[in-house]
Amino acid sequence: MRTLATSFALVVILALALSAQKSASSAYDDAEAYAVYSAVLVNEWPVRVAKAKALVIQLETTGFMPFSEKDITTCLTPAKGEESIYTPVLDAYRDANKVPRTLLQKFTIGIPYGFLPTADFKALFAKNGISGAWQEFYKKYPDSGGINELSAVGFSADRTIAIVYAGHWCNDLCGGGRYHVLKKTEGKWAEIKWNGESCSWAS
Repeated sequence: MRTLATSFALVVILALALSAQKSASSAYDDAEAYAVYSAVLVNEWPVRVAKAKALVIQLETTGFMPFSEKDITTCLTPAKGEESIYTPVLDAYRDANKVPRTLLQKFTIGIPYGFLPTADFKALFAKNGISGAWQEFYKKYPDSGGINELSAVGFSADRTIAIVYAGHWCNDLCGGGRYHVLKKTEGKWAEIKWNGESCSWAS
């Protein structure tokens, strides 16, 4: 597995330097996707390690390394002999993430949560700088463990296999993200082992 390390500070500065082109965002109304999200979020760093009492979730879906223009989904490659299973799911993932989608209040994660629009998150840094932005963020969202980001979900044709990206930012040098591959068994989604090539990032 390859690990892509990055500095949050650099990422934010580059993001703010780019000309902002707003993409039309439509509501993401897929009950199965929210079941996948709920299975993933309860095991992410903000809940598992930071013990967040209320989650902050980026309102719009995003992809791996959201401030990069590179199509990093190519780093997720099925193992030999498993291409027929996972290639269609990867294709579905790419199709689902062609444009940002707006998330809805349909998570089932056992703790309160709320949404923060991407534009508002970026505005914190434009106004306050990197360190000041995080101070303001945690004043408004204490015990949140930072902000979570999610892609749209790619499903197999029978909707029993799913691929999703999940990441989080918790400070200027604190964050991480990776792909998750899940399988639905007896009505419940659970992560399964990925035998092929993958990647992750950490800051």
